[in-house]
Amino acid sequence: MGTYYIKQKVFSFKDSFSVFDADQQEVYRVKSKLFSLQDRLTITDLNDQPLVEIKQQLAFLKPRYIIEENGQQVAEVTKNFTFFKANFSLKPQNWSLDGDVWSHQYTLTDGNEPLMHVTKKWFTWGDTYEMQIEDESHLLTYIAVMIVLDMVLHNNNGSFSMDGGGGE
Repeated sequence: MGTYYIKQKVFSFKDSFSVFDADQQEVYRVKSKLFSLQDRLTITDLNDQPLVEIKQQLAFLKPRYIIEENGQQVAEVTKNFTFFKANFSLKPQNWSLDGDVWSHQYTLTDGNEPLMHVTKKWFTWGDTYEMQIEDESHLLTYIAVMIVLDMVLHNNNGSFSMDGGGGE
């Protein structure tokens, strides 16, 4: 099992995050396009080489994002309509991300098998998420899923939601 932290950079004109390992060593960076109508973020290595693209798709009620590695789609993340909780589905993996938007605790599962547990850290400068990952073979996809979660719950992306999303 591995522990990683996603920390949002404060005082940035665009969404920007750093990903740290359990030893607090930076391992990845996440940057968004400054002037874009839809969210589009890139996960890079420390040399700014792109590894993963996260692209928002137009959707009326259900925010939807495509995650690509090496130009190939590896996942489609869709926020499901729920009251007062987070619920996302991922295709083609058939994974589910569920959680409580008030306590900021989330679990990514494959059926009943937990893949990742996430807790938002309180009293930090900018958003900080702690990720407990069971199997690191999909680490970049897990990081991308957490970035999508943060974007949807904080930005609300113009979608109708009754789950506490849209700012805190």
